[in-house]
Amino acid sequence: MFTKTGDKGETNVINKRVGKDSPLVNFLGDLDEANSFIGLAISKIPWDDMKKDLLRVQHDLFVLGEDASTNNGKVTQDFVKWLEERTVYYRKESGPIKLFVIPGGSEEASHIHVARSVVRRIERNSVKYSKELEFNKWIIVYLNRLSSLLFSMAVVANKRKEVKEENYDIGKYW
Repeated sequence: MFTKTGDKGETNVINKRVGKDSPLVNFLGDLDEANSFIGLAISKIPWDDMKKDLLRVQHDLFVLGEDASTNNGKVTQDFVKWLEERTVYYRKESGPIKLFVIPGGSEEASHIHVARSVVRRIERNSVKYSKELEFNKWIIVYLNRLSSLLFSMAVVANKRKEVKEENYDIGKYW
């Protein structure tokens, strides 16, 4: 479908015209990228608990975009609390992590790590965007906790696939 309404560098965001280079459009594009990588991870993961959790995250990312676009305050501490509960769930399975984990391992974990790193970038950028946009504080907190959840999921994915984590120990090289 071609509407041609964006041909001059503007787009509609919740019934208002904004430049495609605006912080809001960049933030929404970042969320779309993360959502796409999470969708890719879902397509590679065989475990129902992770699939269900990641699908919930995909829906939550749309709520984050709506909240940022309208400043309606839909993203609340409850969103963050759910992420924390799910992270604890996966951390119980993974056990303690003592060193820096090198992203990779199984295909499933690798896809989750890519999604995690994209979410980290969005978190960094959202701090920058929040200087120009009126941002719900829970959006940035949510993104911070989401990257923790994704990290925990990646470690568990490697454990479930019986793939040993590669670690980086500061100051020690090969």
